[in-house]
Amino acid sequence: MAAGLAFIIWGETAHPGIVGLHGARLATSIALAVAAVGWVGWAVAGPRGTSRPLAVFVCWTGLAGSVLLFVHPAPAVCWFTVFACVDAGAALPATVGVPLVGMCCAILLGGYLSGRGDALATFAAVAFVAYVVGSNRRAAARAAMFAERGRIATELHDILGHSLTALSLQVEAASAALETTGDTDLALARLTKAARLTRSGQEEIVAAVRTLRHGTVGVHELIKQLIDASGLPADLTVRGRPRPLSATTGMAVYRLVQEALTNAGKHAPGTEAAVTLSYEPQTLTVTVANPTVARPEAISGGQGLHVMRERIRQVGGTLVTGATGNRWQIEGRVPA
Repeated sequence: MAAGLAFIIWGETAHPGIVGLHGARLATSIALAVAAVGWVGWAVAGPRGTSRPLAVFVCWTGLAGSVLLFVHPAPAVCWFTVFACVDAGAALPATVGVPLVGMCCAILLGGYLSGRGDALATFAAVAFVAYVVGSNRRAAARAAMFAERGRIATELHDILGHSLTALSLQVEAASAALETTGDTDLALARLTKAARLTRSGQEEIVAAVRTLRHGTVGVHELIKQLIDASGLPADLTVRGRPRPLSATTGMAVYRLVQEALTNAGKHAPGTEAAVTLSYEPQTLTVTVANPTVARPEAISGGQGLHVMRERIRQVGGTLVTGATGNRWQIEGRVPA
């Protein structure tokens, strides 16, 4: 902002006859000085935020810039009004921004109607468009913020769903062992596993939030941690050169493997699942296969596969599920 102000002032003072101490040149000098003071105050107070001093200096700069254009309608000084209108749309509430833009446009259109130059009508239109651009930028930022909140909420919902379900099963198993057989060793083993699941869930929540906020994820590392923490019999094979995925794609793949391993443990307990990650030039293919103990139709139902398919579809991928011989296989392919 300091450099921009220096260029504006240089553009107005480098040529004789624009500023001075008499007549129209004095009015130009005063308006330029007032606009410059507002610009400096704006730079000191912000330039981003929603504080009252910032709002005052943005309005000051926009109105002083419009008066400056009224007395000296030159493109070199339109930036006071244009940038103030952009920031009014992006940072100030509509109760402040709309009146500011309205007054700026009224000053400029008043100059146009009084014959001070046709350019003033163009500057008025530019000021209005600048406010709309700023408003759209704020709307886009809010949409991105809500989208991020939605992604985090979805991930937390899934993490808590898996973790609490597994934790509940372990606690119930420990309680049943104590009530029916009095087997304290088995109960302690179940409670130890419940504690491990609790720690794993806490770590997973932290990792998911950090991943969603900071952009990329090494999905093969997360899957290794998932297999180690879950205690489910599973073998991980990585083909190709692993590379980071975007947060959304990486978490979709992670959830796919998590849900597939959960289903394998539920419908084919005691069997070993095979997880394969195949990194190709443009895609990542993830396959989870396990022997079928239950009937295939018993495995293929429910909401789990529907949720998996929807997650993969949202990141531009495809999901294929089905039985091949005596094995149940889930294969997802995502851009990577």
